[in-house]
Amino acid sequence: MIGQREALRLTGCDAFDPKGHRLGVVGRMFVDADTEQPVWITVQTGLFGTNESYVPLEGAAFDGDTLTVAVDRESVRTAPCVPLREGDLDPEQEMELYLHYGMEYGVWPEEELSGRQAPYSSETALSYVRAVRSRLRRLVVVT
Repeated sequence: MIGQREALRLTGCDAFDPKGHRLGVVGRMFVDADTEQPVWITVQTGLFGTNESYVPLEGAAFDGDTLTVAVDRESVRTAPCVPLREGDLDPEQEMELYLHYGMEYGVWPEEELSGRQAPYSSETALSYVRAVRSRLRRLVVVT
């Protein structure tokens, strides 16, 4: 797990997938508003870093110079296009990213969990996660 101290050194480092494929350079970082733990980063991709893709930090490892994330290059390449702007992610954008990467989003009531084997759909998820999700906010690092 990437901690708060390590997170301050992530901006500008190279990011790689588990197979060693270079994804790009780490740009912005988003933290959980409640725990202040880093949860997402953006990686500058494309020709000359003209695009940025959101990448989850769940399962990532940082060795001081490079960041290795737990998702593969193809998942990052096909991630939903979320426009970058100042401020926090909208709930719908946040949910879309979690669902794309197959990550758990929000907290399900116990009665909904019983008998549910498959991942929840985006249609049913939004009604539950609005009140119980972890709100992501952008972390601004000044160097």
